[in-house]
Amino acid sequence: MTRTFSSLLILCLALSLPAQAAKPKTCFSKAEMNAERLVRQGLRLREGAKGCDGDPWNFQTQAQWEDIDKRFGPQFAAQTKIRRGAFVREFDKEADYRINESDGRIVMLYRGYPLSAPYCTEIKKLLTDMQKSGWVAFTKKANTAPDEVKFVYRACN
Repeated sequence: MTRTFSSLLILCLALSLPAQAAKPKTCFSKAEMNAERLVRQGLRLREGAKGCDGDPWNFQTQAQWEDIDKRFGPQFAAQTKIRRGAFVREFDKEADYRINESDGRIVMLYRGYPLSAPYCTEIKKLLTDMQKSGWVAFTKKANTAPDEVKFVYRACN
């Protein structure tokens, strides 16, 4: 009986191996690192637009963000999907928790960022540049901004 149970257990384990998630690489690919940068930059713009829109700053940035979100939603979604794939591979069953945790930290950072006229001027400029120059301007800025992503995730060689 134990022998049958052991054989059955080994067979079940062997059959389940191909169905498991991809093996963690313990690093993010170049595309995954880039996606993380773009997601972070998108969250920064969204939260900055919300904060700088009303009193006391009145930069009228919320409508700009809504236009950008509508126009570039598919691009944001594609980057979010790439990022999610990395989290699923690296963190398996904890992927949703890790994504929510990461997003929560990023949102709280930008939502709690001390607003000022110079900061809101920069947010307004970034939103205006993106409306004029499109996704290319956004990706360029995301890749030239201070890169905290390389300090959070290890890049694959």
